[in-house]
Amino acid sequence: MDPLRGAATVLVAVLFLVAAVKAEALPLLRVGVAHLPMTLDPRFGTDAASERVQRLVHCRLVARDARFRPRPALAARWTHPASRIWRFQLRRGRYFHDGSEVTADDVAATLRYILEPAHASPLRMRLAAIRRIAVEDRYTLRIELSDPDASLLSHLDVGILPASLARRPALAGEAMVGCGPARVRSWRDDRLDLETDRAVLRFVRVKDPVTRALKLARGELDLIQNDLPPYLLPYLTRQADVRLASRTSTTFSYIGFNLRDPVLRDVRVRQALAMALDRALLKRALFADLPRLAETVLAPMHWASVRLAPLPFAPRRAEQLLDRAGYPRGKDGVRFRLTYRTSADPLRLRLAQALAAMWRRIGVRVTIESMEWGAFYTRIKQGDFQLYGLSWVGVHDPDIYRWILHSRMWPPAGANRGRYANAEVDAWLDEALRSEDMTRRKALYARVIRAMRRDMVYIPLWFEPVVAVYRADRLGDYTPEADGGFGALLRLRPTAPQSRHRVGKSPQTHSVQDL
Repeated sequence: MDPLRGAATVLVAVLFLVAAVKAEALPLLRVGVAHLPMTLDPRFGTDAASERVQRLVHCRLVARDARFRPRPALAARWTHPASRIWRFQLRRGRYFHDGSEVTADDVAATLRYILEPAHASPLRMRLAAIRRIAVEDRYTLRIELSDPDASLLSHLDVGILPASLARRPALAGEAMVGCGPARVRSWRDDRLDLETDRAVLRFVRVKDPVTRALKLARGELDLIQNDLPPYLLPYLTRQADVRLASRTSTTFSYIGFNLRDPVLRDVRVRQALAMALDRALLKRALFADLPRLAETVLAPMHWASVRLAPLPFAPRRAEQLLDRAGYPRGKDGVRFRLTYRTSADPLRLRLAQALAAMWRRIGVRVTIESMEWGAFYTRIKQGDFQLYGLSWVGVHDPDIYRWILHSRMWPPAGANRGRYANAEVDAWLDEALRSEDMTRRKALYARVIRAMRRDMVYIPLWFEPVVAVYRADRLGDYTPEADGGFGALLRLRPTAPQSRHRVGKSPQTHSVQDL
């Protein structure tokens, strides 16, 4: 063994041991959440709670700038010597939480696992253009494509695992080792503890929003970000040392349709349902007017965004469309009945009730079915719905349109859960994926966006605000990030450290449960 490399390994191990000893003295920052992550495995987690926490635990090959263009992260630089070849040079001296150095072999093992069809990773189709991954040396990776893929860099923001873990499925109760700024200390049914160099971040599951608010007011929590109904905000901001910070996010809220449904497959019905909604009233009444109305998935600051005319609130026009579609009002005033699926979150239930009331005015009766998040999300991914409400979190690359619209992206291959199929849209999306000319790509996506509106594949609602309510006596000034993530926590060092708190000392010993 190389003596220098052996000495370096010993030094890293000593440093990690010292860090573990000092961790007991780190201040504790308590974050109240409605849901803990379903998984911290970056090869599988796609729900919002998992995605946000994974970005703390795992490092990624490529990151993005303010306009969502790729920038270096774990990869210090890359070259593109041919249309189907990319070469990545990794930064040296980056380590996993177990003390092992991050190398090209780890990146290759993670990507190869995702690409194996038998593993059924939901990220596989995003990387489907990869034909071969070659490790040229300890810090150099070459990726060869079967077809040009203009979105490859954006899709390489996958959390990287150590090769020993990445080559197999994670075991029940096994720690998820990452190379990000936070490591897992313990994970229980109602609590997840992460450790940074500044604090222990404790994510506490408190399902009821009123209970979360009371815990913050009493000082039992330090931060609640999102998952708070607006009617609680005035109460909280009247409490001593409690502050509110808000900003528009990239989280796109929408209503989805099952386009295979006998009623909803008629575009006139979908258009009528959209025109019957007073979105401005909904966001004022239910969300304190904090959201920004959306017309499509990409936020206005995105390099590929397109300006569309606002979706009109036109209930009379909606009724005319339903008449022409062959759905006149019956003797009881009802044209037809639908079922709307949502989570059990109280605010989502209030939204569902408001939507149902607006649709009732045009003769459409809607039954609301709510269920716990895990069961609800599973049903939606399986296509078991007529109508549902969800949000796309972490929308960065315009290839999101291929992911949710292309006919080859019906689940489980992608997230075209409504089973939309349009050959012309497929062709535009395929060309946009191959073109490396950003001007051409933007023009193609503009066509897709307009077709999406014309066919009313989804009803756009708004870009959700990131609303953070926090204790200033503990955090000082806190500014949430636009993507709704928890990256801002990494820059905080809470004041007045808590009395002794004991959590798991090793990321190798915690109990993982599906939530």
